[in-house]
This record gives sequence, structure tokens and C-alpha cells, in this order.
Amino acid sequence: MLEIRKCVDLELCDARVDLRWKKLDANINLDDGVILALPNSTYFQGVKAIQFLENICTFKGVFFTLQHLIFSNTTIATIVYEVLKLLRKIALVLKKFF
Repeated sequence: MLEIRKCVDLELCDARVDLRWKKLDANINLDDGVILALPNSTYFQGVKAIQFLENICTFKGVFFTLQHLIFSNTTIATIVYEVLKLLRKIALVLKKFF
């Protein structure tokens, strides 16, 4: 997040609490992943949001190189993103028990 903020003015908010996104499209499904809302009322969700950020920011380092390799290929990005969403859901379920 800190690296992204170096190249773009970004505000992180909880979309389940902050409902400004509904002005963009009331039919957005939050379970489909991250939403990136631009000032011109354009929005991207899920893999497309990550790819948009990946294309406007240049990062250095092993992690960011790996991230670029993954998210520059839409097929691989979609698979990895869906796996990460599944792992997040599992973590949220486990959190209820621990």
C-alpha cells in the first residue's frame, strides 16, 4: 500500500461500511473482490483493478517483479486472484473459531 501511494493518491476504505461505490454501480458484488474507483467515476474490480494499478506504478524488488509477472498475464492473474480470494474466505471463517 505504501508503494502504491508513492505513485497514485489512493484512499483505502471498507466498502461494506463506506457505500460511496454504490453511486458507481449499485449492482457491484463486493464478493467479486477489490474495487478501484477513479475520480472520473470509472471503476475496476478484481483482477482488472490490480492490473490497472500494476500498469500505472513501477516498483522494484523481487516481490514486485513476481507480482508483475503474475498480473501481466490475464489468465494467470485470474487464477491467482481467485485462489487468493478463496484463501481470504477460509481465513475469515477460521477467524470466527480462533
